[in-house]
Parts: sequence; structure tokens; C-alpha cells
Amino acid sequence: MISLATALTRAWTATYTRGLPSKLQAERREEIDCDLWEHQRLADLERKPVTGIAAEILLRLILGIPSDIVWRIETGAIARSERGTSMNESIVMRGLLLLALAVAAFPLVIGVLVVIGANGEMSDTERLLFGPLQVVVGLIILSGLLLSARSPGLALGLVIAGTIAISAMWYWAAVITLPVGLVLVAIAYVRGRPAGWPRRPQPV
Repeated sequence: MISLATALTRAWTATYTRGLPSKLQAERREEIDCDLWEHQRLADLERKPVTGIAAEILLRLILGIPSDIVWRIETGAIARSERGTSMNESIVMRGLLLLALAVAAFPLVIGVLVVIGANGEMSDTERLLFGPLQVVVGLIILSGLLLSARSPGLALGLVIAGTIAISAMWYWAAVITLPVGLVLVAIAYVRGRPAGWPRRPQPV
């Protein structure tokens, strides 16, 4: 469980630092790795149970997502200004993106609650299966939204796949998850348009 929580945290870090200069990426990833190491060492000294340590790491991951997003936006803006370029997204689109990211983080929250046993109706097997799975699906959707301006095709595929997966897991709420998923897909598509996607065939 600790390995899974650590891997998810590193995967999220790799996702939101994508597109930054290599030095900034390395510094941020080293910072997160250091935090993870210190967290695990402190938990070992306090002799906390493995499940509790994993839940704490996942909770830190989820609660830190808004800060990570703000850090990415600010750092990306600084990096672009240093290269003499400007942000080409409107304030409205940035607001829509932040709202979409907040909605996409919902499966992450539910997944962590399931892992730590907040849903008492599930058996241990169901909890260990559906909890991490929902966390992964949430990360997939978040990754798609964040990548939509740089890799539109990949991003759209991730958001669609995540929407289908969460709708299948929450089939009783498909009347809500499917329309919300379509909105997220639309946002990812619109963000990809400035990058020239989808590509139109060039005349011969």
C-alpha cells in the first residue's frame, strides 16, 4: 500500500511538472521525494500501521493538488516569460480548467475514503480493489486535463477513458457522471485547439 501511494504521488508530480524546463522538473521531483522519505521515516519511528501511512500519503496527495496546480501555473508562467513568450489562455479558460480539475479530483477523494475504510459497507477485498482503482482513474482524468494544451490527442483519450471507467464503476450514477465527463472532454478539446488539434490535412 505504501509503494502504491508513493508511486501515485510520483506519477502526479511527473504529470503536473511535464512541459517545464528540465531543471525545474528535477528540483520539484527531488523536493517531493524528500518529503515522502521524511514522512515514511517519521511514521516508522512512531510505529504507525502500514495502512495508516499509505492513507496519510494519499491524503497529502489529494489535499496538495490545488497547491500543485497553482504552483504549476505560476512556475509555467515565469518559465514562459523568461523565454519571451506569453500565456495564450484566457482567464475564463483558466477558471474553467481549475473547476474541471476540482471536479476530476472527486474520484481521488472517494478512493482515499474507501481505502481508509470510511465506507463501512464494503468488504476488505472490495475496499482494497475499488479504492486504489478510483484514485488511479482520478489521476488519469486530471492528467488528461493538464496535458490538454500540450498533447491534445493523448489528453482527450485520457479524459474519455477516465470518464468511461468512472461511469462503469459508479453505474448507479451514470446519469450524472456521463454528462459531467462530456463537459470535461469538451474543456480538454477546447484547450487543445490553440495547439492546432485536430490536425487538418494539408493540400497536396
